[in-house]
Amino acid sequence: MMKNYSGSPPHSNSQSPQLAHFRDHRNHHKLCSLASIPWRLPLRAYGFCMAALFVFCLSSLFYQLNGGPPRVLLDIRQYLGSSTYEDDHGPPAPRVLPFPSQVDLMKNISNIPQPFLYTRHVHFLNFSRFKIEEPVYINIIRDPINRFLSNYFFRRFGDWRGEQNHLIRTPQMTDDERYLDINVCILENYPECSNPRVFYIIPYFCGQHPKCREPGPWALERAKQNVLENYLLVGILEELEDVLLLLERLLPHYFTGVINIYKSPDHRRMGNMTGTVRKHTPTLEALQVLYHRMRYEYEFYNFIRDQFHLTKKKIGLKTDAHQPAYSLDFLRELDLRTPEPLDEDEELDTDMEDANNWLIHQ
Repeated sequence: MMKNYSGSPPHSNSQSPQLAHFRDHRNHHKLCSLASIPWRLPLRAYGFCMAALFVFCLSSLFYQLNGGPPRVLLDIRQYLGSSTYEDDHGPPAPRVLPFPSQVDLMKNISNIPQPFLYTRHVHFLNFSRFKIEEPVYINIIRDPINRFLSNYFFRRFGDWRGEQNHLIRTPQMTDDERYLDINVCILENYPECSNPRVFYIIPYFCGQHPKCREPGPWALERAKQNVLENYLLVGILEELEDVLLLLERLLPHYFTGVINIYKSPDHRRMGNMTGTVRKHTPTLEALQVLYHRMRYEYEFYNFIRDQFHLTKKKIGLKTDAHQPAYSLDFLRELDLRTPEPLDEDEELDTDMEDANNWLIHQ
């Protein structure tokens, strides 16, 4: 048999009441400690998040005030390396944006308190297609070559309102581009003087379809159809006073007294300041090329001109202008407004006469 020399009771599976009580007390203390931990961690995490947010806001403030990231961020960037997400995963897949419907624009226009006039460079929007009340469409267009020449020289030299306004409008234009001879631009097929850049008037009346940007019969016919079905009046700038008379007759709530305003000295003074500077006439060869590129534009312009004269006849206004729409009399007037005398006056007069003779017989 074996004796117990330690004096302790023999080992057994049963526990004394004192030992069990001590272990229960210790386990209870651990549970209380563990129960208190979740309450402490969120507070610390909250403080850490607030500190990180504060650092981020402070860094953003320094970034905006100093025009760049703080030095500490640059040091961290250098420590971490210059690797980016694209270095590891490649560039993101390109996003193909859908063709804009512009429904939001139509809703915003419809919610404007009436009466109002909305004037912006917006391609035709079919309100009725989206169950929105159709507005009253009016517009004015000008001879295509006249419009093109005015835009060409205005972008380069501005108008009489300020000597430097053209530099503000086209600050990135180099001197070579600014002083590019218009005949070179047309005859050597520069993008600014070729299709589709000269295809300008029709797309606004054609609408939002992508094919409206492509010069051709489809866009032309759709533009004509939209004018007949959706426009109250489309006038021509060459007969502006008659346009204003018709607007005064058709929309008196908006245009009553417009002729008096147009003929007032203040308006005349303002109109004289908006004349484009340094316009001059292209050569006959350049005009022939430009006219050919604008053949759809001129077909549309002649259509608008005929419709405008028909409206004038219905209202009772007499039509004085019976010249072809492509007459270049306006170009002679532009030469007279050129601020500096041209070196080759006689040659330009001969070219002008030849140009008029050629265009009138086309």
